[in-house]
Amino acid sequence: MMKITLRFVGLNPRATWHRLVERQLNYLQSLTAMTAAQAVLVHLRDARPAFRVLVLLEGPGPDLHAEACDQTLEAALLKATQNLEQQIQARKTRRMERGKSHLQLSPSSSQWTHAWAGRTICRKGNLRRGVGREAVSLA
Repeated sequence: MMKITLRFVGLNPRATWHRLVERQLNYLQSLTAMTAAQAVLVHLRDARPAFRVLVLLEGPGPDLHAEACDQTLEAALLKATQNLEQQIQARKTRRMERGKSHLQLSPSSSQWTHAWAGRTICRKGNLRRGVGREAVSLA
């Protein structure tokens, strides 16, 4: 279960805003693992745009954060949520590109891979540790 901390600055808390924030954060939690979320809803009476939303998501890996401003609280929250969604998707894409995706390997194939990790084969076919000029890496 995710712990949600919600703060209001320059606004009176309303149940509808609580539900709106919870709905958006639950949507983001469906995209990635999160342990906690903090959201700050700000109303600046003399500023344009008047509403600002700051969101921090805590979970495994680096925390994600976004800030957005707009004329309405709902629009600012939507912008912040979309920004966080883009960050989550970008993180997933980078992970896939680095090859850290969850590949479906059989137990025997993963054991074979781990047994050969860090070893190299020389041009003559001899197995040895380390990397030399004529060595070709298996990893």
